[in-house]
Amino acid sequence: MKIRNYLSAGILISAALFFAYDIINDLNAGSDSYSHIIVELIVCMAITAVLFQELKRVASLKHAVQSEKIKTARLSGELFKVMNKQFSDWGLSPSEHEVALLLIKGMTMKEISDLRQVKEKTVRQQATQVYAKSGYAGRHELAAHFIEDLMLEKK
Repeated sequence: MKIRNYLSAGILISAALFFAYDIINDLNAGSDSYSHIIVELIVCMAITAVLFQELKRVASLKHAVQSEKIKTARLSGELFKVMNKQFSDWGLSPSEHEVALLLIKGMTMKEISDLRQVKEKTVRQQATQVYAKSGYAGRHELAAHFIEDLMLEKK
């Protein structure tokens, strides 16, 4: 997307510069009619106006993207707080808490055991405890517990 924006801006700048150069040459040479020069001037002004509109649009989009990144970071932090509170309410141990987070992230038992440097059997036992304490049958239900509210339509 960035390359396309730069390419578009480059083309518009080149066209505006070409028309400005052509108008100056036409005025210096005195060989073209004033109607021809006026048409070129109008085209040059139109291209310049479009260029500035596109630059404003790109700046606006950059601002919107930055704003959304901030909102996403805030929501992520709030979700993490909600998850921590719920894990505490379920009475998860620190190890179970960590396993629950990694399960929700979608990691496999093997990946979790490698990351935590424990046996896969240990991770499976801790996952079983997480599911028992939470009342859910598996990672999908566990994850759904936390994202269900995010998916509800706002009225």
